[in-house]
Amino acid sequence: MDNDLELARQKLDLVSLENPKPQPGGESSTKTHTYRLYSKCLVSEELIKDDTMLVGGSGLSLCDSNDNSKWETNKALRNRVLLAHPEAAELAAIIYGLKWALELGVESIQFFCDDSMILDYLTHKAAPNESIVATLLEKVVLLQTRFTSCQALAARRDINSVIKLARDAIASQTRWRDGDTNTEYETCPACYAHVSPRDKLEVSGCFHRICYTCIRDCVSSELARGDTVLCPYPDCKKELVLEDCRGIVDDDAINLMIHRKKEKAIPILDRVYCPKPSCNFLMSDRDLALGYSIDPRQKSVARKCVECGLCFCKKCHVPWHYKKTCDEFKKSESYLTSDAALFESLVKTQGWMKCPQCATVVQQNGGCKRITCRHCNHKFCYTCGAACTKKKMTCKCRPVD
Repeated sequence: MDNDLELARQKLDLVSLENPKPQPGGESSTKTHTYRLYSKCLVSEELIKDDTMLVGGSGLSLCDSNDNSKWETNKALRNRVLLAHPEAAELAAIIYGLKWALELGVESIQFFCDDSMILDYLTHKAAPNESIVATLLEKVVLLQTRFTSCQALAARRDINSVIKLARDAIASQTRWRDGDTNTEYETCPACYAHVSPRDKLEVSGCFHRICYTCIRDCVSSELARGDTVLCPYPDCKKELVLEDCRGIVDDDAINLMIHRKKEKAIPILDRVYCPKPSCNFLMSDRDLALGYSIDPRQKSVARKCVECGLCFCKKCHVPWHYKKTCDEFKKSESYLTSDAALFESLVKTQGWMKCPQCATVVQQNGGCKRITCRHCNHKFCYTCGAACTKKKMTCKCRPVD
């Protein structure tokens, strides 16, 4: 028997068909244990050198009855007819998986589908319209008869590990070697540059393979705009995982990503920042105790930074103004010469506006006076600050200058 096949059988704890181990009741382990097969076939358009091609790959995982993966494999799909029919490609992966299980000596198996239509075909709840799908379905049914027990079920857990195997099978077909140097290359789908596979990051979750340069540029530009850092692959909405970026982007960018993630977890109106420039620690106001110990009279605005211990006013965004109310403090010399007052003055002289909901400074660049705060999505009039409802201004200001 082939060495690789024998190794797989041993990992599955399967006995040789020629020498089955005795089990209680006289049955062999291949008959008493039901294994689980997870399969997935992916078909995608990939850029190979300068040409766009349909490429497919399947991933397979054979697990014990407790869903512990015992053996995994993948396979490239090169049949152009199957690549043009997603349902046919999915069935081809199931066929490959069932044949693989039979070769390993599995006799009882459950195989799981994450495609509801494929499952309906297999459980006779629906009939396929395409002849190629019907033909492959017959092959699956025929393979099922070769097991003592074989059942098709809906996948109720994530199959990311199997999807990754399928993506790896696709990636293996997108590489080529330079004829002169024998160096291996891949095309980056974001910038179309030809790079070494070692200089690409496989994004967790979507498994797109992006070059390091595009990852750095993406992180830099998205953080500068205050946006969530997403995979640079066109139209992909998967967020980049922080740990994936370590060693690719610099420490400052990593720290800013941590900060942005923390910001995102706190509702906009609950975000409180320490006013001390060297601290600027982000906190959730819901988690901060009211400032009884700082000033019982103004407990609603008095806060203490949990990082550096500074007592401050969350309304004025300055160190705590002892023995003064917020209105009194804003008339004092200490406030009028503070950075907060200077910034307020700059906002007024530049004709900028503070969002009435989150106090983020916004600037209109012409056009309609109805604007949307990019920080909290609040819509308001840039002239007077009145809120807009149902995309209409509620004030009497002119919509356009």
